[in-house]
Amino acid sequence: MLRQKELADRQKEAAERKAERQKKEAERKKKLAKYQHELAELEQAYQLGSFQFFVVCGPEGSGKTMLVQEFCGWKKRIFFKASGKDIASLQSFAERLQGRYETNCTFADWKNAFKYVADKEQDKNRMSERLVLVLHEFPDPVRRDDKFMEMFKEAIEQNLSRTKIFLILVSSDMEFSQKYFLGENALLHKNMNGCIRIENTTLDDDEAEKIADEAARMAKGISNARMKIQKFSADDIILREGETNDAIYKIITGSAVCWFKYGTDDEYVLSSVADGECFGEYSVLTGEPSIYTVVAFSDMIVMKITKDDLITFVEMNAKNAIDIMGNTARMLNVMAMNIEMLRSEGTSTNLQTDSI
Repeated sequence: MLRQKELADRQKEAAERKAERQKKEAERKKKLAKYQHELAELEQAYQLGSFQFFVVCGPEGSGKTMLVQEFCGWKKRIFFKASGKDIASLQSFAERLQGRYETNCTFADWKNAFKYVADKEQDKNRMSERLVLVLHEFPDPVRRDDKFMEMFKEAIEQNLSRTKIFLILVSSDMEFSQKYFLGENALLHKNMNGCIRIENTTLDDDEAEKIADEAARMAKGISNARMKIQKFSADDIILREGETNDAIYKIITGSAVCWFKYGTDDEYVLSSVADGECFGEYSVLTGEPSIYTVVAFSDMIVMKITKDDLITFVEMNAKNAIDIMGNTARMLNVMAMNIEMLRSEGTSTNLQTDSI
């Protein structure tokens, strides 16, 4: 009798695990159904047979990793996900290469690592086995290092481009993506064969409820005509440097990048803002023109608080008022550090910083 009960319990657990797997698979297929166009774009580029470099970027949880994994499928691939510090990630990368090249390898730096891969992939015995090399994020320190990215550009132009490698860089860091790849003047913009930007464009029930609750809470005692929800699409310019604005924007969902000298040869990423953060407060609080341009990185939903409603907003939303002050302090601190860095590099001789 006891054995029968144990058997029944095991069968029940097995059935539950099977149901859970089926549920996850159904969710995966549902998400992938939205990305058929992106999968087709990657596959079309793969069929060209020549070196290709694609950047796949988007916020965490948007499905970009799943998209790349689906594309890789049966293909020969090395899927490398960076973690930890630069040196640890380089060692981990070397270990990932051992499985394909069946030899132990160590590298003094990333430049030698990329050259090693290029040399191996030019071997005539591997020319018919095209490799998909996925770099899932770079270690945080090197993402902030212009010299590293210049080396990466050189590695592509001098080594990797001589092969049939299909190189994919996956990134959740919007500042990094915008600075080095997406902008027309970005360092590696012309090295890319394509860029796929994955957005959280469809709100689920929880997100929709979150937006409704946030709007209702913030709108207490404030004129609906002056305070409202607004939607922006990726790449929309929300604020322009040098223009005066009369509103603070609180992000309910989405993200944006704050630029200095946007659209010029000297443009520079200052900072990023995402869910729950605010921007535009500098101009509202000082009456001075905006000292940065804000560009939507993804589709966004924001709450607009006009200057006339600011006092009521502060009275009804004390925590958000503290957040605004904190955001202002962080933004000014980031700007001060970046401007000092530009000065030290000799690229900011014409910067006007009196208003900062």
